[in-house]
Amino acid sequence: MITEYREYLKPKKVYIPLTDIDSKIANVHVEEGDKILIGQIVAEKFNGKIKTPILSTVSGTVVGFIDKVDRYGKTVDHIIIENDLLDETVELLSFKDKFAVPQDRNFVHNVTTYSDNISTAQVRRVLKRLGIQKITVDGLHTDIIFNATIKHIVINAIFPNEPFISQDCEELISNAEAFADGISLLGIGSDAESMTVIVDKYMPAEVLESLGKAIVDKNIELVSVNVKKIKGWDYKVIQKLVNHKLSNNLLDDGVLYTSIHAALMVHNAIRQGIPVTNRHVAITGDALKVNAVYNVRVGTLFSELVEDLEGYQEIDKMNLNVGSFLTGIQLNTDDFVITQSVDAVNVSEYREIEEDVCIKCGDCNDICPAGILPQNIMDAELRSVNSRIVDLDTHLCVECGLCTYACPSKINVLEWVRRAKRRVG
Repeated sequence: MITEYREYLKPKKVYIPLTDIDSKIANVHVEEGDKILIGQIVAEKFNGKIKTPILSTVSGTVVGFIDKVDRYGKTVDHIIIENDLLDETVELLSFKDKFAVPQDRNFVHNVTTYSDNISTAQVRRVLKRLGIQKITVDGLHTDIIFNATIKHIVINAIFPNEPFISQDCEELISNAEAFADGISLLGIGSDAESMTVIVDKYMPAEVLESLGKAIVDKNIELVSVNVKKIKGWDYKVIQKLVNHKLSNNLLDDGVLYTSIHAALMVHNAIRQGIPVTNRHVAITGDALKVNAVYNVRVGTLFSELVEDLEGYQEIDKMNLNVGSFLTGIQLNTDDFVITQSVDAVNVSEYREIEEDVCIKCGDCNDICPAGILPQNIMDAELRSVNSRIVDLDTHLCVECGLCTYACPSKINVLEWVRRAKRRVG
């Protein structure tokens, strides 16, 4: 369990990717030599007709452009900005709280109650201007967008959605009201019917108490789960809300599902006019000399964080995984940057595990939160039986990775299911 927390907020340079897995085209607004402020739009990226601003996370000077591998393993253009360490910020639209009422000062410090005197359109306008959209990308998590009807807001308060990594309890306690306000603002922006926060039942009592007090008057429900047992608990909580099997994209089910840190970003953006400049990232793995959870400046090279953690162990071959242990992306380089969608990086010694034959135990079928049959789908894919793949409702797979996690034969069942999905479209 990680217990060390660090900050890395003053990199000499930041590298801002111009495109991502969804947006392949960008319109750059700056050139080499330009002076830049925090929150300034340096480019815009396009996904069809949807335009998303790209903001600078430091103040300083544009010193060039470079191709780098991004967190998805794709080589894309990055803007290089030299940090002047002045943290000068452009003036941004914000809707500060109309009043701040101190609560029980013996409980936690800096606790306030925020006014809801803000419209749906205002919430959406601020989030769009600050590019707050793709925050948590692994598993079931959705983008923060309001293109369709949103009936339910669901927030994951377990960081970063892994059973072996602890949360910074002091951060949760000191920011409880801000977290709760961010959730409420998402509710306003979507005009949702319900708001739910998923917490770990084994969180310290003071954390659960602070979150409980923060949401008590906001019509937000707190649901506790046992994350030590990996059983697709978030799927089950959300399925209970919508009362049917879930789609690959929860937005199609009227659910916006994101993280507690996204809620804090929303609060900071709307109440204070603060863009996303920092990201909490768990850096783990036995290939690193030190493991820690970082508060890091977005745009920082991951290799700089490795150096700050005293480097790597003397290991010949390593495996680097960005994101969730179950559904993250594997990279062959540490020369990538921390973006607002990176919440975890694991670097471990590479261990080649030989797959055994499928023993048809059914463990993958039993653990599947979507209620489909991964073993049967894998068998149909191996035999290229398209009709069988369709009949098994393969399209309902949410790619949570639990089938691979449960397999005693060490088979990458998820990859076979993914192939089956691609086969039938």
